[in-house]
Amino acid sequence: MRRLTVTPRDNWQKKVARAGLLYHTPANGAGEPTPYWDESVYYQFSSREVDVLEKATNDLQAMCLAAGQFIIDKNRFADLDIPASAIPAIRQTWEEEPPAIYGRFDLAYDGSGPPKLLEYNADTPTSLVEAAVIQWEWLDASPAQTSSTQSMSA
Repeated sequence: MRRLTVTPRDNWQKKVARAGLLYHTPANGAGEPTPYWDESVYYQFSSREVDVLEKATNDLQAMCLAAGQFIIDKNRFADLDIPASAIPAIRQTWEEEPPAIYGRFDLAYDGSGPPKLLEYNADTPTSLVEAAVIQWEWLDASPAQTSSTQSMSA
């Protein structure tokens, strides 16, 4: 895995906001802008590293679905402070729809050890905006596109 730096796109804040990422630079506790979205760096992975990450995310997804099933089967809603009024809708959704929690796994990974789960942002619309729209547009418009295309063909 390689960490590569690039020059952010001109007016990147307006571009990502136009695509739906409005919280690209929130203020920190001192009221100073702190970039949430960062176009100055990206990571390049080998095929082996991609395979490791894909297996880890598939395994984590299976564990999350199993955890959801366990909560329902063992009626553990109260342990998670889920209000009783929400339980019928949760059960109905779980039973009537395919088990397709979507989300973004935030992983710590250095390319040598196994990936470590830091956070799972599941079933949040922002995950789709960040991972499917903003990253794709950035890749299409960035020097990383040339670099990743060359790496894939090498």
